[in-house]
Amino acid sequence: MKSKASKFRFLALASLGTACLSLCAGLAVAQNEPDNDKENQRSTAEDFLRIGVRPIAIGHHGVGPNSSVNPDPSLPIENTVDSVRQAYTLGARVVEVDVQLTQDGHLAVFHDDFLSDFTCINTLALGQLQQRLPFVPELRQVINVAREFNNRAGDDLGGILIVELKAFSPHCDPGDVLEQAVVSAAVSEVRQAKMADKVIFDSFSPALLFLAAQTGPEIPRELDLDGLQLLNPAEIQAITGLPVTIINKKNSLGLTWAEIGPVFRLPGYASPQQFLATGMATSVRVVGGEMDFFGAAEQERPGSGAAFVAGAHSLGLRVFADPASSEAEWSFFASLGVDAIYSTIPLGVRLQPAIPEP
Repeated sequence: MKSKASKFRFLALASLGTACLSLCAGLAVAQNEPDNDKENQRSTAEDFLRIGVRPIAIGHHGVGPNSSVNPDPSLPIENTVDSVRQAYTLGARVVEVDVQLTQDGHLAVFHDDFLSDFTCINTLALGQLQQRLPFVPELRQVINVAREFNNRAGDDLGGILIVELKAFSPHCDPGDVLEQAVVSAAVSEVRQAKMADKVIFDSFSPALLFLAAQTGPEIPRELDLDGLQLLNPAEIQAITGLPVTIINKKNSLGLTWAEIGPVFRLPGYASPQQFLATGMATSVRVVGGEMDFFGAAEQERPGSGAAFVAGAHSLGLRVFADPASSEAEWSFFASLGVDAIYSTIPLGVRLQPAIPEP
């Protein structure tokens, strides 16, 4: 997944205000029917979402972030077939990757929608991208690895894949016209692989998840929150050093959207309550929070992060947290009561509780 804040080392946030929620009881999130393969009983995303222990480790970009720019030679590069395979092999039951749309309509597994020289991936055919970065796979290659481990797991939880639909940057989608294309490509790829009940779509963009709900309603969805999205434009500009421009988003969902320099196009939320309401409105099954949300909330008002998690649970939502690259970060998230943690592997596998037999 993920962290957008990490790109600028957002270590300090202004006050998030109160994160203690006053939530209406009796609300429940709509549940989509899984697309089960009746001939072969395999574990599904639904099994993962209903599991009775927590927190479960999610392999973050495979075994963990490892950029091709300054790679750690002891690890495979993130978002690659090797990294995903290693994560499952080391015991991760669930793995997350990012996808980007190429010029010829393929889905490349890569974190950003532009390269280090700012070439937009959507201006390159898949073959051209792979000539420049041979390690970049197609989504279908990663899905095939997930299927392999799902088949091995049988009824045990395994081979579940989270696919993050990345919000396009203003630099690479200045006209805001590519959202439906990436959603349609992702839904088609998952359906063709007959993996719709073993995949979860994830995004910081509720607009992408709204389109995903319309295009592939059977695939569960997760809406994420970065701490920056609770700040005002002046606070964001002070932290990032980038100009913040309020825009008229085509598919705004009633939210205020902004562009942060050429890099991000995301909605802001007046409060954590509005974020949860947006998740409910887009029929997500999961809400996710970054460290710069949970950490800042707990620092501002101890107990507010746990209150947010409890409030989401009262709405029938699962809560995931991101990222944990150390035991201390894992322990912090676990103390809040979250259901799963995006983490490096095998750290998360070692720290997660025993997963019961089906």
